[in-house]
Amino acid sequence: MAQTEPASRGAYAKSADTRRAILDAAIVAFGESGLDGASTRTIAAAAGVNQPALNYHFGSKDALYVECARAIVERFAAGTASASGPAIALLGSGERVDPDLALVRLRQLMDALVDTLVANEDAAIWAGFVAREMNAPGDAFAILYDSLWQPGTELAARLIAAARGFADPGDDERLDALMLISNLIAFTNGRRVSKSIMKWQDIGPEQLVAVRRSISRQVDALVAQGN
Repeated sequence: MAQTEPASRGAYAKSADTRRAILDAAIVAFGESGLDGASTRTIAAAAGVNQPALNYHFGSKDALYVECARAIVERFAAGTASASGPAIALLGSGERVDPDLALVRLRQLMDALVDTLVANEDAAIWAGFVAREMNAPGDAFAILYDSLWQPGTELAARLIAAARGFADPGDDERLDALMLISNLIAFTNGRRVSKSIMKWQDIGPEQLVAVRRSISRQVDALVAQGN
């Protein structure tokens, strides 16, 4: 037993790595060509696996497409958990939310979004897949909407409302949250254009400081407008 356990752990890790490689390749392929245009053979080759391995892990192309959406949600949630967790706890405490603390949590959430959408180049890879579902909703739309877009925007809207001294968000807060988050999309599917406009060769620490500063100014303006 002691001799086979490490081998078992190694096999599990290899299986998880294979699954991740297939998902990475599929997110790119589906983003570029859509569900109908992308072939499982091309995805398998890009992932460095054979067709049976892809079928073993996901069963079908449709199932793989849906799993890509779930993977994007999971990776996004992992990137923002350190900020979204405290924000949810604050808003769900059942007590009156201090506006200053709500503003702190809003800043933390936006910082986490900068880390996830701007600092992390993987977001540019997800962008094609996500954009397709936004423009032509398919089987993955409900997953992205119910688990990512709607709850994320609502959390930001509730923080904006609390920072303004309101108990609940209204249309103004939801629209402000939507516009605030949408600004960061310029660095996902519009990453190349945004870098060219800013004359940035890359997005490193200096550029991230500038993005955070811009977002901070927008947060201050939004909160001030509601007071």
